[in-house]
Amino acid sequence: MVASQSSNMTDYEAERREFQLEVPEYFNFATDVIGKWASDPTKPAMLWIGPHGDERGLTFAHFAEYSSRAANAFSKLGIKKGDRVLVMLPRVPEWWESVLGLMKIGAIPVPCTTLLTPKDIQFRAEAAEASAIITDNEGAAKFDQVRSDCPTVKVAIVVEPNADMGREGWVNYSQVVDEASPEFTGEKTRSDDPCLVYFTSGTVGYPKMVLHTQASYPIGHTITGKYWLDLHEGDLLWNLSETGWAKFAWSNLFGPWSQGAAMFIHDARGKFNPIETLKMLNKYPITTLCAPPTAYRMLVLDEPMKYMKANPPKALRHCVGAGEPLNPEVIKVWEDETGILVYHR
Repeated sequence: MVASQSSNMTDYEAERREFQLEVPEYFNFATDVIGKWASDPTKPAMLWIGPHGDERGLTFAHFAEYSSRAANAFSKLGIKKGDRVLVMLPRVPEWWESVLGLMKIGAIPVPCTTLLTPKDIQFRAEAAEASAIITDNEGAAKFDQVRSDCPTVKVAIVVEPNADMGREGWVNYSQVVDEASPEFTGEKTRSDDPCLVYFTSGTVGYPKMVLHTQASYPIGHTITGKYWLDLHEGDLLWNLSETGWAKFAWSNLFGPWSQGAAMFIHDARGKFNPIETLKMLNKYPITTLCAPPTAYRMLVLDEPMKYMKANPPKALRHCVGAGEPLNPEVIKVWEDETGILVYHR
């Protein structure tokens, strides 16, 4: 059940003494990191499983090319450096293509959960003074309800294989990206240039914007990928976070790809299904699991545990959790069954 792999952290004190993050004057994660891994045209970046079980294996070369195409397409549409762009998509490859493409031109992605209401979208568009939105048909229908109240949004892009182009004022993502050049030659971004904006959850008062630079998350989460997720080239990470939360950027973008590891992405819609999760762990060579405590609590219930005894994980070796306290008894049940301690913060 457990794959053999040495840990990146074998001597904490020695690692602490020697560790240092290098921050160059100019840096762009999309070009400097994705571009580096893309030099091997076969290097896997993602194993994507669609809502109906369809599979796609995607390389770093794919994301290097399609983020360049997206950058060129966005530039042609008038999106420029410094523009804030709402990105509200489910776990589809176009999320990564879009976010990386925006980073390349120095525009600022504002990831949004697909659970937002029309009024939530309006609030974020107004607060960020967003100039564009990238979403799917479901999100487009929401935005159309408040579009007249979002005067700063000049460009609306819909990501959908069979997008309803009868919807006035929307640009078809696939069409403009496929037509764009695969080579991007825009200006370099500085490490201290703005890169990404996330809204807080709004637990106290209205959600607030938090700005990250081209270095703060993109370079900072090297620590997440190397030490917390303990990733190596050849690993396959499954993080259960949704695209609208900062945890997604930590563990579904900067952390794993800084290490050259591949990501397992299950574009599941609706409520969490513990049996379906265990089926994925049994079927695919997932080495690392990152899940919220709520998921672990559901995974150790009687029926899931019975399923896992008969169908153990195929390659799992490292598990982490975050977001809220995880009960010691849940950690023990999981370790007793899998032999893996859940690291938690």
